Amino acid sequence: MKAIKSKLIAAFIAAGLSAPAAFVAYDLTLPSEGLVLQPYSDPVGLKTICAGHLVQKGEKVKPSYTEEECMEIYASDWKKHLKQIDSAVRVPYASEWQRQALNDFTFNLGINSVKGSTLLRLVNQGKHKEACEQLTRWVYAGGKKLKGLVIRRDKTMSYCLGELTPEKQKEYKEFLEQYNEISRRLEKDS
Repeated sequence: MKAIKSKLIAAFIAAGLSAPAAFVAYDLTLPSEGLVLQPYSDPVGLKTICAGHLVQKGEKVKPSYTEEECMEIYASDWKKHLKQIDSAVRVPYASEWQRQALNDFTFNLGINSVKGSTLLRLVNQGKHKEACEQLTRWVYAGGKKLKGLVIRRDKTMSYCLGELTPEKQKEYKEFLEQYNEISRRLEKDS
């Protein structure tokens, strides 16, 4: 996973995304979505590539992808979803962690589902804690409660509330050092 981490960080830096974005994408979203180098069907049967990238109508799909290609697609998707959630949230986020947690939520569900949610309504009312508590309701796909979504929402909750454990804070500090090191190296190489 260390090689993937470096590739993810480089792709997120190239896309102009922050260290917290890269960390949540690495720590929360990527383990939940998985990384598959060949096209596959997600749990509800949607054609998908790489790390949860839903194939759009007319999009060309290759038989396989490199890890670097997948991380570039992933960073592009992350940025797209971040713009979508930022345009839907009309109040300041409680924290950058909440912003990235809501982006994971948008990445997973799509902006149309998020726009109609009580969670977004509560965020826009400034009721951040109540909004984050809504995450635990979103554990169904295709009418079935999925264990993977239960685990994902529990993990998302701590980010949404901005309550990172001391262990998670230490992991982020180490991640940030690597992010900064790769950023300096990419800047030097350009």
